[in-house]
Amino acid sequence: RKREGQGVSGPLRNRLEQLKKPWWREPTPLVLQHSETARLAVDAFLEQGERGYLSAIAEERELPFLSTLDMEYMSHQRNLSYPELNAMKDKEGDPGDADTGDRSSLCSELTSGTYFPLMSDVHPPELELGWPGIPLLTVSGQTQATVIFQRNKANSIKDLFRSLISRARTVIAIVMDLFTDMEILCDLLEASSRRHVPVYLILDEEYLKHFVEMCNKMALTQDSFPNMRIRCLSGDTYYSKAGKKFAGQVLEKFILIDCDQVLAGTYSFTWLCSQVHTSLVTHFRGQIVAEFDKEFRYLYAESKAVTSFSVSDPLSQNTSKSTESLLKPIQNDAETLSASSTVLLERHPELGQGLLPPCPGARPQQC
Repeated sequence: RKREGQGVSGPLRNRLEQLKKPWWREPTPLVLQHSETARLAVDAFLEQGERGYLSAIAEERELPFLSTLDMEYMSHQRNLSYPELNAMKDKEGDPGDADTGDRSSLCSELTSGTYFPLMSDVHPPELELGWPGIPLLTVSGQTQATVIFQRNKANSIKDLFRSLISRARTVIAIVMDLFTDMEILCDLLEASSRRHVPVYLILDEEYLKHFVEMCNKMALTQDSFPNMRIRCLSGDTYYSKAGKKFAGQVLEKFILIDCDQVLAGTYSFTWLCSQVHTSLVTHFRGQIVAEFDKEFRYLYAESKAVTSFSVSDPLSQNTSKSTESLLKPIQNDAETLSASSTVLLERHPELGQGLLPPCPGARPQQC
């Protein structure tokens, strides 16, 4: 599709040109809708790489809106989705290789090009470890929010997470992008195995390998998580009209404690976040907790089980080989909470209030 008229710019370029004119006083309408120009450019990138993307941008007279980071991510995800096509491209220059028709045939075999269901036909997984009802005081209570910044070193965000985990009674539900903090994992092991608190953990699929690496260093096995359910999930999937696709990441970060309170923000479970990265979390109580309860159920239903704690490279030729579990039996007991956790709750007693057992008569709910 060619843009009509040689002087017509793409919507983003046209808006920028107007904003650069100091004499221009007419307000530019804010367009909140799908951009066909952007879709054409992204499809061209997925099909032909950066050269095809730049060609589409020039034809549409639009700004090069994709950053280098965007293109690197899409290229990486595309290579994971279609390793056979990339291996074939490496041989494209050889005279004896398959012709273009053969390559197109392979592409058609790898992608349907027509059927991309948004909803799976498979029943969603059940929260089989149990799920408490939301306490009545939480459902009827007014929403409360307290913001904690990492800059205040006296009130560590990590210590707040660990303190709430140590006081959980009925359930711990976590959505996290990056999890490499051994102390927090020990806290979860202690809660699930010693206090018998069900723990549900959803990790970003792209960063799952780092969690597995941590478990390897701790000499854990899958048997070390009898009362935990560890699952992974990717973000939304973009489909081009030609059948190419790439998936996003799960960048939500929150922990739901006893269906009564939530910590959500920019903090990841890593040593760097606890020591040098700036971050913040918001501590929610009251009616708003029900929204996080609902969101976790949605994410859990879309997630898939982590059945093997082994690291493999999807692009490697050895992907078909079976790999041994990286996890070995746990040798040491979970570490106790640091003294700073107690100090934190003494300074902010409201953060530890309301950790109630399930309402009398309430039964665990299932997805």
